[in-house]
Amino acid sequence: MKKFNRIFLPLLIIVTLFCSYSCDPFDDLFLTLSMDLEFTTSGNNSTILIPASICLSNFKDYNDNQKNIEEINYISSAYLTLSATTGLQGDNLRLTFYQADHTTILFQYTQNHFVAGDYVNNPLEIVLTEQEKASVNNYLEEPQVDKCFYAVLELSNVSHTAPQQNYYLSSKMEFLTKLKIKP
Repeated sequence: MKKFNRIFLPLLIIVTLFCSYSCDPFDDLFLTLSMDLEFTTSGNNSTILIPASICLSNFKDYNDNQKNIEEINYISSAYLTLSATTGLQGDNLRLTFYQADHTTILFQYTQNHFVAGDYVNNPLEIVLTEQEKASVNNYLEEPQVDKCFYAVLELSNVSHTAPQQNYYLSSKMEFLTKLKIKP
């Protein structure tokens, strides 16, 4: 009997632990979808105005799971400078994010003074109000319908310290969403 208890008891404990901590195949599956909108320009104007657009269908994770997506929710957004002319700066950086119709604003972020070099490898977090988050999530309500977005980067009173007359700016806005997939 001792021999039986020595073998049976540990085996029972292992089986119990395995059953209680094993993966449930019916748990929800979540994917993070990072949509990057790229803004690139060069020139010598005192104002920068750069449009960009993107659709959910541009991404393999969305296309592969489109029929099984239960919901899509906004997570966060950030701005990053990829490269820029030395000392590029300006006033009133405005990032406006629209629905595909180019008129319905989902959110708008403004920063009074902007120095492009401050955001190389150092993302600028775009903080949304609860109302703006709700607006984005309402737009994403029907996850099987491919949604498109239009964004505009604006910067006024542009200046730089580089010796050349023209400036350049290459940047992106990351827009993160969470896809809930049916098991």
